[in-house]
Amino acid sequence: MATVKNTKKNAVLRPMYVKEILFDRTDENHFITVNEIMEILESDYGCTTRRKTVYSDIDMLVETGMDIECVKGQMNKYHVLSHEFDIAELRMLIDAIASLKSIPLSKSEALISKISKLAGPSADSLVQCDNSDLQPRTTNSKVFYIIDKINKAVVTRKQITFKYYDYLTSSNKALKNKGHAYQVSPYRLACCNDFYYLIGFSEKHKKVTAFRVDRIYGIPTVTEMDNLPEPEGFYADDYIKESIHMKRDEIKEIILEFDASVIDAVTDKFGEDLNVSFVNKSECRATVTAPINNIFFAWIFGFEGKVQIKGPSNIRDRYIRMVSKEMARL
Repeated sequence: MATVKNTKKNAVLRPMYVKEILFDRTDENHFITVNEIMEILESDYGCTTRRKTVYSDIDMLVETGMDIECVKGQMNKYHVLSHEFDIAELRMLIDAIASLKSIPLSKSEALISKISKLAGPSADSLVQCDNSDLQPRTTNSKVFYIIDKINKAVVTRKQITFKYYDYLTSSNKALKNKGHAYQVSPYRLACCNDFYYLIGFSEKHKKVTAFRVDRIYGIPTVTEMDNLPEPEGFYADDYIKESIHMKRDEIKEIILEFDASVIDAVTDKFGEDLNVSFVNKSECRATVTAPINNIFFAWIFGFEGKVQIKGPSNIRDRYIRMVSKEMARL
């Protein structure tokens, strides 16, 4: 009786097995024969069938929209011409995941492994190119659960509570707010500077604040309280651009002059829509918008004089003071 049940089950699931085999084992450069499909059905799925049945399954998959090509020959070969994602798209997704410092290494590797399987037979080459172990990253193993909880709160527009910590040293951390939970109306999850941030109205701070998701301690609690409405004049995109790691009043327009040899680096920093003019054959000028802080000054300093601040004078003077102060420490 068990054999009869298994036979009926295999008859129902067999087309799905054939689809999985074709997706996992074929692409533009990898082919499979019906005999090989039958062998895999029997060895991996415990499903014994006939050649005509497999042909029928393939025909049905083609009718449902699967892009399968038959290469005629002494032994016909089949392959899937197009997967849902091409290799270049999967490469970009994997690199994006690998660069996120908010995802622990083990979670990053597991997620990359899942995504790479969408490439079929080319999956191994994608994983071999992965550089996720080169990034310093969080050790918070609950980050996926935290993101899931926050996302549900954002969708349902409910307030959340959570505890939050800072690092005292590289290996020692302490809870902020004297260990008490923060109460936040979550508005948005944002990925910025290779980290995930929760953006919402904090009861503690009485304003919109950004919290690093990987520094949330434990799993947030979704309360029954409705979100406070977003403050008048608040725009999440503007806040992300201007306020994460910087204050709004520190965003200034700065006139830069730079050697033409570093124009690519300047464009990468400030965007392709940057209006660049040539002062002469070897020097360029552009007005950029940037946060006035030591990170920006360090970026300028790294070009060893090939990028110079020409104005405003108070910002140029501030940069000179910073460099002079560091030189005095040597």
